Amino acid sequence: MSIPCLSALILIASAGLSAQNAVPALDPAGLTQILKSGKWTVIEFGGPTCIPCKKMQPILAELQQHFGARAQVRNFYVTEHPKASREYKVMAMPTQVVFDPSGKEVTRHIGFWEKGDFLAALAKAGLK
Repeated sequence: MSIPCLSALILIASAGLSAQNAVPALDPAGLTQILKSGKWTVIEFGGPTCIPCKKMQPILAELQQHFGARAQVRNFYVTEHPKASREYKVMAMPTQVVFDPSGKEVTRHIGFWEKGDFLAALAKAGLK
């Protein structure tokens, strides 16, 4: 096997691994549905090309893994759904919004959120 082929295989394999760890994105109907699920929900309102949003993705994936079935962590792309984003009063990207199991907003943060600070805010809100 030549080096270019090996490089292509490595790229394909690494893309598959990162896709498995990716936090899913919702459309407006999915956002409405997930907030009625009876679970804690963390939504990052951002965009796929926003640099701080991209930097948040590994942290969001770690949070999803950490909380497992106790919480749902999802993306909502402001650039694709601006009207719905305005309904949630999103003014900047990224904005992380935490909803309790009843679908009520309990905390909000704008910008990059360090994992430790994020976990502390979630614990203060009641998600442990």
